[in-house]
Amino acid sequence: MKAPTPSSPAASPEPPPNRETPPPSSSPPWSPTTKLIVGLTLVALLFGALIYFRAYIVPLALAFILAYLLHPVAAWLDRHTPLPWRAVVALLYLALVLLLLGVLTLSGLALVQQAQSLYTVVSDFLLTTLPSWLSVLQTHPFVLGPFTLDFTRFDFNTLSQNLLTSVQPLLGQLGSLISGLASRTLQALGWTAFVLLVSYFLLAEAGQVSVALVRVEIPDYQADLERMGRELGRIWNAFLRGQLMIALMVGLVNGVLLGALGVRNALVLAMLVVAGRFVPYLGPLVVYIITGVVILLQPQHPWGMTALQHVLVVVGSMMFVDQVFDSVVVPQMMGDVLGVHPAAVLVGALVLARLVGILGLLLAAPTVASLRLIGHYILAKLADHPNPWEGLQPASSPTWPLLPSLVKLWRRLRRR
Repeated sequence: MKAPTPSSPAASPEPPPNRETPPPSSSPPWSPTTKLIVGLTLVALLFGALIYFRAYIVPLALAFILAYLLHPVAAWLDRHTPLPWRAVVALLYLALVLLLLGVLTLSGLALVQQAQSLYTVVSDFLLTTLPSWLSVLQTHPFVLGPFTLDFTRFDFNTLSQNLLTSVQPLLGQLGSLISGLASRTLQALGWTAFVLLVSYFLLAEAGQVSVALVRVEIPDYQADLERMGRELGRIWNAFLRGQLMIALMVGLVNGVLLGALGVRNALVLAMLVVAGRFVPYLGPLVVYIITGVVILLQPQHPWGMTALQHVLVVVGSMMFVDQVFDSVVVPQMMGDVLGVHPAAVLVGALVLARLVGILGLLLAAPTVASLRLIGHYILAKLADHPNPWEGLQPASSPTWPLLPSLVKLWRRLRRR
């Protein structure tokens, strides 16, 4: 009997036909001429967009600044509450809207009235009172004891005419702005809503990391971008959370001081004090002069003082407050964080005020510091320097000496 043959093994499947894998997709590089044309086109489009949409520059800048200022508050609430990030941001903006409505309801009308009154006083002084004083100085010599002040040789008429020619356009713009405050309420509310809405979306999408407010990625330059972001963040953090807070504190102290010393239009003058803190030397001097003019022309003075005595007391008190902040508070909180010469800030404030308006005046210091940083980087790269950051001072932030004490006090109160 023949042994059964083992069954033949199953035929192995045939291997699939060889298919050549496609080469990885690659894009041809641009030539230097193409890069130059595209770069110049993008720059031209950017400048054209800035010119065409210039009305939106200030609101968008305010929206970004508001989101940047509110980010630490939202991050703190997110850490100490069980609410998600978007809910925290929504509650924060709801509280902000309620606060704005309350402030506008309580002081909005008074602010407009004081602004109109201050404009009337200053314009009358420049257009009427000052020319009459100059004419008296030119025609009557003054005798002060053994000294005789003779101004008859000076041509005050030409000086007065030149002053009026320079001031009248500015007064006209301010007059139209102040007179339109009441009639442009809806427009102002619309822009305020736009700023709040844009800043809300910026903050809601940023998350707990403030760097996420702006995301820029460029291959091979990521390290430089991160360092540039840290340096720019240091500059703007020092300004927005340092110098801005100092200006607000100085304005608050001077507002209370002016009200206590019986000065009219104290609220508007306090706002001028805040604005004057951003223009070195010239800003406080202009505020002192305007305050003195307001006091000289107001009908009543407290405690039986004469107009001149009232001016000396008030302006001297304002100078004392400024010196205390400049000598004690600013060095402890700020130091030399921005590192920009005051003369450069003054020139930058005048130029930016011409280009952007009041926002350029307020943001002159950080803008000049940012341009200096970018210029330092560009010059280093053009010179093929291996380390474009050499020579820059290390990043630092404004300090708040009273903050640790307040935190300790709050914790003690919570334990009780």
